[in-house]
Amino acid sequence: MALIPQETIQEIIEKVDIVDWIEQYVPLQRSSGNFKGLCPFHSEKTPSFNVRPSNQSFHCFGCGESGTVIGFVMKYENLSFPEAARRLAEKAGVTIIEEAYDPKQAARRKKRDEILKLQTAAADFYQRLLFKDRSADAQKARDYLTNRGLSGELAREWKLGYAPEDSRLFFTWASQERIPTELLVEGGLAAWRDENYPGRGCWLRFRHRLMFPVMDENSNIIAFSGRVLEKDQKGGKYVNSPETMIFNKSKTFYGFHKSRRPITKSGLAIVCEGQIDLISAFEAGIENIVAPLGTAFTEEHAKVLRRQCEEVTLCFDSDNAGIAAAGKAFRLLAPKGMLVRLALLPEGEDPDSYIKKYGVDAFQSIINNSSEYFDFHIDRKGSRLSAGPLRDRLDFAKELSADIALVENKMLQDSLINRIAAKLGVGEAEIRKQIAGAAKIRNRAEKNQKIREARDGARQEANGNGKVAPVVIENRSIRLLCRLLLTDPMVKNQFRNRPIPEFFADIPGTELLAWVWQGDFDPTQPASVHAFVAVLPEGEQGAIKNIMNESFPGATGDWAAECMRALEKQALQNKITMVKARMGVEDLPVDEVTRLTKELLDLQARRHDIETA
Repeated sequence: MALIPQETIQEIIEKVDIVDWIEQYVPLQRSSGNFKGLCPFHSEKTPSFNVRPSNQSFHCFGCGESGTVIGFVMKYENLSFPEAARRLAEKAGVTIIEEAYDPKQAARRKKRDEILKLQTAAADFYQRLLFKDRSADAQKARDYLTNRGLSGELAREWKLGYAPEDSRLFFTWASQERIPTELLVEGGLAAWRDENYPGRGCWLRFRHRLMFPVMDENSNIIAFSGRVLEKDQKGGKYVNSPETMIFNKSKTFYGFHKSRRPITKSGLAIVCEGQIDLISAFEAGIENIVAPLGTAFTEEHAKVLRRQCEEVTLCFDSDNAGIAAAGKAFRLLAPKGMLVRLALLPEGEDPDSYIKKYGVDAFQSIINNSSEYFDFHIDRKGSRLSAGPLRDRLDFAKELSADIALVENKMLQDSLINRIAAKLGVGEAEIRKQIAGAAKIRNRAEKNQKIREARDGARQEANGNGKVAPVVIENRSIRLLCRLLLTDPMVKNQFRNRPIPEFFADIPGTELLAWVWQGDFDPTQPASVHAFVAVLPEGEQGAIKNIMNESFPGATGDWAAECMRALEKQALQNKITMVKARMGVEDLPVDEVTRLTKELLDLQARRHDIETA
């Protein structure tokens, strides 16, 4: 059972506008009283994700995900039910008083809160040093910002700071703030030394670096990225926090807390490579821009962007490494139905330097005139190969075919094939053959991946770590009666004070029906129903979601009595079957045969009465 009272869950659902909340993540359009959009939980081109303000729920007809605003936050943010409820409660101004105490859940929540508070406190510490530390080292950080044209106002707006070279400054601060060393390690700010190191202790992950706080979509500081300030400084140009219970680098973009809404509004995300590039472009007015955190573009990054837009412009370095990185990003974005463009700046330039030299309008012009991914490659390499050896042209066609196979739009595929064939002087049939071969290889790889995921999922479930599958209710009368009790106030009032029939014990699946029958909720208030469902076991919650999304043509409250008759008839039939089975046992005493015969006749008579009623 949930730790949060049912009344509090209902209050949260009532006070949070599900459309407003989900629209922060998914662009929605009104459709016949509801709202539709592209599902954030699976890749699709035609919207099948519906938000229903009338009953404060969402449902995807594509992948089957459904639930309340709490369920959406759980799925989207990968949170537990209590964590999602608390996040919404905080926004809605609802006070949560828990009914029970779960030590494991409480410990996890406490640790998460401690790490979040640590990141915020550390950011304040770093920023104080950046602005107030008069040391020569801190001055280098201020000089760097000045040289990059970043004012103190901008540094404060983006919460930039300075991590000191002298680790004693940081550890002294942590001691004064009573922050335990273990928490510094768990929060990614420090790391334990090797066990064989004398005295062991720990070392600081960030020293003499310009610090960029990394924030989640709700503007909570969850990690840091530190940039070197000296040319010969040890370590990478950027050092990022390790993954923690609040930070996953492979699905996090720097600046996304500010750029998410502009991306959704414009339908376009610009992806650059550096934090300062992003800040420079954002402050110049180009706000639909993000940057990965010093890591290659990942599948999770692609999923994050697909939830917000349908088009991505990659603004990477114009050298071979940048073009190769763009190719890898394309191969993750294209299968999700996204249009990918390449915006290449002159060699040696990045968005920050280009904007400072030529102005934001010139940079915006490059973005606006960026080449579609295939146009770029055809123009870049195709012109040079068009008069070259046939083998080279065929090799290039094969190279492009593997990428074209990722494009699901057949009209676009045909257009690309025609353009490549004309440019390279290669037959269309050959290109189509290469595309078909590449598609087979990809489909085989995807199939094998699904098999592995299913196997891993089954293994996790066997270990008690997997998602609980919904309880399967095969009896249509049980499903329909549950639906009527949850949605029809007359049926609920009719059944409210009636005891649970004894014959329920003879029908599998009536446990869920009994819960709904006795449940304390108001069918006229969707929030009340959702709150009741939320306190059921996870498997039963899934069953209710399936029932609520099932179509029952013509179902009305009049069907409730018919459902009860059908269930009672089934219970009698189940008993009749059992009695007949006992009567078939060899060498039964005569008196037992007589008793069973009488019982059978009685059951058959009762069944007949129901059938003729």
